[in-house]
Amino acid sequence: MRLCWILPIAAITCCTIPALALDIKDKTFITENAGKVVFSHSIHLKKKSRNSPNISCKGCHNNAMKSNAHYTMAQMYQGKSCGQCHNGKRAFALAKCTACHKVRNITFKVKETGPVLFKHNAHLQNKSECSTCHNALFKAGSNPRASMNEMEKGKSCGACHNGRNAFPLSDCSNCHPTKEITYIEKDAGNVIFSHNNHTGLYKCGECHTKIFNTIKSKIRVSMKEMEAGKSCGACHEGKTAFSVATDKDCDKCHKM
Repeated sequence: MRLCWILPIAAITCCTIPALALDIKDKTFITENAGKVVFSHSIHLKKKSRNSPNISCKGCHNNAMKSNAHYTMAQMYQGKSCGQCHNGKRAFALAKCTACHKVRNITFKVKETGPVLFKHNAHLQNKSECSTCHNALFKAGSNPRASMNEMEKGKSCGACHNGRNAFPLSDCSNCHPTKEITYIEKDAGNVIFSHNNHTGLYKCGECHTKIFNTIKSKIRVSMKEMEAGKSCGACHEGKTAFSVATDKDCDKCHKM
């Protein structure tokens, strides 16, 4: 009686071993500078078409890709690991970084002008390769800090944003957010300063930081000081723009 039970159990066990052996899962690789890379076994083992041959495990797991071994991108370009197939012929080339390395937007906190948002996807749409910036300008995975003076000398964003390869650094509002500013005036009506109207006529550098410091300030400037050429009065003197000294133009700024 015992023998009759043992044989069916043994048969079931033998049948389930191959199924368990093929129960493969996605594998996540943690890279030092370029985030996580998820390798999908199911996608790679899936047939491309009805007539295409099956991809066997041995097609990848061979002397060029040993288990639990770490391969650098340089080694992959030499045909090891993923580079066996991802050479631009059998599969997409290794240079197509975002197919494996997931990119995200990066926010740089700038005290003087507010946050600056860098969009990876927007830059990659211009047919730029990741290698254009990484690691020639930016080390992958880093959060570099560069001053505007350094950028104007060709560092960081300034390597491309020079007016030839991309819009110049002087087009500040393309990266630095601007907003309308309301000045509370109890006696003469509130004054709304429109960045949109002014940046449509002048460059940001014409006011910042020669006339106005970009850092938020509580300094109040009187009309008398403006008439002497300070603050808004630097331009609103009757030649560059309407004058702050004439009563007829007061309602252009002061809303009663």
